[in-house]
Amino acid sequence: MTMKHKKVKGRMKVLKVLPYMEIMVYIRQIGKDYFEYLFFHGGQLYSSYIIITPEEGKKKLTKYQINGCIEMAYAGAEATIDILLGLKVSKEDKEKVKAFEKHKELIKDGKK
Repeated sequence: MTMKHKKVKGRMKVLKVLPYMEIMVYIRQIGKDYFEYLFFHGGQLYSSYIIITPEEGKKKLTKYQINGCIEMAYAGAEATIDILLGLKVSKEDKEKVKAFEKHKELIKDGKK
């Protein structure tokens, strides 16, 4: 007896897989508004996320907004890798990470 696989339309999709400093960074979207980065380094998994909701009255994010989420998540991964490797983090990346973390705190506190 052979089994056939079922096609399952998942809530998670990998948006980008990019190398940074010889470390593969995975950017994925879970559901409509949850974006995270993942990477492995030194036998450990590192990850962080942001939640970006569609504009009021809209059901989905635009491709432009999704690309912005990818860029923010990747900047967070870059900064984390830089810190793990003992590299100096650029001022621009520090600002991106601050914005990334501030947005997470707003969501967590229910202010957005």
